[in-house]
Amino acid sequence: MASLDETAQSGPVLRTTRLGSLLLPAALTLISALFFFGVLLRMMNYELRKDEQLYVPPIRLLERYDLYTDFFYNHTPASAWFFYAIHELTGSDHLLLVGRLGVFLGWVILALGIGAIAYRLTRSAIAAWSIAALSLSNELFFAQTGMTATNNFLTLAFSFLGLGLFVVAIDDDRPRPVTIAAAGFLLALAVGFKVSAVAFIPPVAIAAFLLPRSVRVKERLPRVALPLLIGGIIGGLPVLIPLLSDPERFLAHVVAYHTGPHRSYWQLPGTADEGAAISYPAKILLAYDIWLSAGIAVALAAALAVVFMVVSGSGRGQRRSPPISSGAMLTVLGALLCSVVFSFVPTPGFPQYFAPPLICLPLVLALVFAGLDAEARPAGAAVFLAAALVALVTIAPRLGQHAASVLHPERWTVMRVHDAGRTLAERLGAVKMEGKVATLAPVYPLEGGLDVYAELATGPFAYRTGDVTEPALAAQYEMTSPSKIEALLESDPPSALLLGFDPLLEQPMRAYAVRNGYRPVTDLGFRDRYGEPVVYLRPVPALSLAGR
Repeated sequence: MASLDETAQSGPVLRTTRLGSLLLPAALTLISALFFFGVLLRMMNYELRKDEQLYVPPIRLLERYDLYTDFFYNHTPASAWFFYAIHELTGSDHLLLVGRLGVFLGWVILALGIGAIAYRLTRSAIAAWSIAALSLSNELFFAQTGMTATNNFLTLAFSFLGLGLFVVAIDDDRPRPVTIAAAGFLLALAVGFKVSAVAFIPPVAIAAFLLPRSVRVKERLPRVALPLLIGGIIGGLPVLIPLLSDPERFLAHVVAYHTGPHRSYWQLPGTADEGAAISYPAKILLAYDIWLSAGIAVALAAALAVVFMVVSGSGRGQRRSPPISSGAMLTVLGALLCSVVFSFVPTPGFPQYFAPPLICLPLVLALVFAGLDAEARPAGAAVFLAAALVALVTIAPRLGQHAASVLHPERWTVMRVHDAGRTLAERLGAVKMEGKVATLAPVYPLEGGLDVYAELATGPFAYRTGDVTEPALAAQYEMTSPSKIEALLESDPPSALLLGFDPLLEQPMRAYAVRNGYRPVTDLGFRDRYGEPVVYLRPVPALSLAGR
């Protein structure tokens, strides 16, 4: 029995340990809450980007029109229906707000997914939290990739969940068919958001015939490969339905546009680069900046430190075999390799194209940590925690940039864009203007409940490539072009033209407005990062004559 002196001496130690066990979870919970609050505020205040002129309009257009058939959309359909579903559930008429809330939900899904899967692989709450923090504290995610209402971040969330669940499912000697089916479902669903997610399917499909090694080859088909296939078919329905119902039109939008007119447009002289990387050397430099950013460097340094612990066995030669078969790591590395290769395929290359390989990072970190023996795990968790805190510090300026805006939500970008649309609608209503609004920025009139031309309903993307699109391909699109826009406007005169976002592409529209006596109005009370908006109102005499 311990003496009274020994008991007295151990008392403070026990109290300190218990206090620490309570303080650390509380501190990490607070940091997590502040992190997501910062992400939300940054997202709500991030300036409207040109890509959102494609992704946001379907939130309203899908109420009356069919995707691909009635308006141009050059991606797989899941993101359009996802944003539309949130619009229906919330009943909000703030279109940009709805879209960005959908992306914020993607952040939550990815964070919870990384935490849950990392905990399953490491059995350490601190390591799992640290891996999630390291993975999400990436500079790329705090720019257009993760802040705008597009498909870029959403596809990462579902791709990670699919790949992670497959790794977990092959953990045991007895594979889990239900989990494997869920992995196939999520991997296929990710393709429904963006085609580039297909990069993760080949390594998983190959692994389904090779893993787990403890299972005989003839048993892997019904217990691994078949569930993966069934889940994939169900998750792939958002793609399979339009593909099978109208394959020519679907492929024209999703594949042929990117390999044909899109590529041709960016090779035209004088095209604004918008951060595009055309050549392979330029793509390599862009990839280098993204894949070796400060946050990634910190994560890799932590991983190397833990690898050293695994190899050295904490200096005692007592290495513990990883609880996950090495086949899991090979599967993740295969997914990493495939996603790296796919990142270089599109021309031109943009930063968001180099995001998919980043979802392999949390799985690599978790599998490396799983190789630690019991005595080295606290030290490994401490290394990961320190690295995560450093990564969070590096991203803190982004997280805190808009803290003061919490007191003035009416000034948030999502609110100002909606108010701009309402202002536009009020201006047209004041002079009793009826008809469509011609613009390359359809989000604004749609926010105000106004009608837009189907040919311009999803921004400048089909329009700017119209004159370099082969006639047979153009027949699959609801589109116009700089050389044909005036004929369209003559046949169906607009009530107004909202211009000022791209002087070169808008020149034919401006010429039509001037020639037909449309009155320019500049005091709209808002501006866009791409320019100063000007609305050209149809002259009242023309409206009066049309009504006789």
